[in-house]
Amino acid sequence: MAQLGSCINNTYCCVNDAVCCTISLEDTGGIPVTVWEDVTDFVINGTIMIENNGITDTSPTAALYVNGEAIGDFVLAAGECRSITLNDINSIGIVGAGTGSSNVKVSFSINYKF
Repeated sequence: MAQLGSCINNTYCCVNDAVCCTISLEDTGGIPVTVWEDVTDFVINGTIMIENNGITDTSPTAALYVNGEAIGDFVLAAGECRSITLNDINSIGIVGAGTGSSNVKVSFSINYKF
């Protein structure tokens, strides 16, 4: 539970939050589906976890894009799950490639100081 009323002037305070969503992913033609965008001036750090719940070998793969760039070797086939911790996250996107559709769970933490 948050502790309210404990603010101290002229010092940094921090925010740590977690977000989770599930998207139905199809072939996106190489264009990332935006999952989250930072609209603040804060430097956001966090851990991103992707879980591809596709049920067949032909289900779409899920590739992670951060700040508009592909994260190298971060492409998940059906049934795979992986996480990565990054600094200075401005946007999170997923690119689907393959036939049919997959339910893809995207979970991430948001950590910053203000």
